[in-house]
Amino acid sequence: MKSVRMIPMKPGMLLLRSALFGIVGGTAICTVLLLLSAAVIQASGKLPQDLLQPLVLIICGVSAFFSGVISAKISGKRGLLLGAGCGFLLFLLCMLGGVVNTHDVASLSSLTRMLVMVSAGALGGYLSVYRRQKIR
Repeated sequence: MKSVRMIPMKPGMLLLRSALFGIVGGTAICTVLLLLSAAVIQASGKLPQDLLQPLVLIICGVSAFFSGVISAKISGKRGLLLGAGCGFLLFLLCMLGGVVNTHDVASLSSLTRMLVMVSAGALGGYLSVYRRQKIR
């Protein structure tokens, strides 16, 4: 039987790789959720304007949560910090898309979105690394 040799990875490269996978995964989840919500809105015919901003905020929070989960699972340590960082970088990507679309940078909704995404990413990273192991 052939043995498999694992090449040890430097801690900085492991954190960078896990953050990269977390951000890509969070972006993919955000894209899929936004496309699904757009399809539901299109099928229903109309959506009150008051519900659009909370819907986007929820989708951004969920994607930041899973971004933190993915990055902390890959890293296996520093879940809170890594999840918060991934949530912030995912916020920067969303803000960049918003700036390209509307040319408006600073608003109260972007500050709220940043706080929600950073805290959701930190919570996802924390829960994925520091949860109790089941005793069997």
